[in-house]
Formats: sequence, structure tokens, C-alpha cells
Amino acid sequence: MGHSPEYLNYINSSEWKNKSKKCQFLTRKHCILFPWLSSRHTHHMTYRNMKLEIPIRDTVALSVTAHKIVHWRIFWKNKKVRPYVNYFLRFCMVSSIIFWNTFGLLIRR
Repeated sequence: MGHSPEYLNYINSSEWKNKSKKCQFLTRKHCILFPWLSSRHTHHMTYRNMKLEIPIRDTVALSVTAHKIVHWRIFWKNKKVRPYVNYFLRFCMVSSIIFWNTFGLLIRR
């Protein structure tokens, strides 16, 4: 299954790269599922708001490993399961933002 040329152009654009970096910065570049790993990917939970993404609502910060797991068929292709996975990812993103922005500075000192 391939991606559309429009999607590929956008994902390779500086616009997306800037949005991706901002999303990852919210968690101090830590993966929301495996916080001991750095977030190198920004995952779209929906493509409904393409080019108008807002972190937490549309995107979350994930490590390479976590991103692969989230795209497993059981999570990504199952339309009954995906909304619950997205709620869980949003919860993890919010928790990670709170943790790293509250306690992260204390840990690094």
C-alpha cells in the first residue's frame, strides 16, 4: 500500500518537519510510550486535519519502535480498536508533556 504523492510531498516538506519538531519538543523529545527512548517520529492519529495538525488532537511523539508497534494491523487497521488506541495515545501524550515539563528539569540538574 503506497501513499499519495500529495502526502509524500507534505511529509517531506519543511512545514511538516517543523510541526513534527514542535510536537516532539512538547515531550522534551521523549517517546510517549517508551520514555527511555527518544521520539524520532511524529505519528498522525488521523489524517482528517492534514496540514492543520495540532499536537495531542492529531499527532503524538513516538520512538521508531513505538511507531512500528502502533502501525501493527491489530491497532491501525482495526476500525473498532483504533479509536481506543488513539485515546490511549492522547492520554500518554498529555501525561508525558506534564511529566517532562514539570519534573524533567529537576531530573537533568
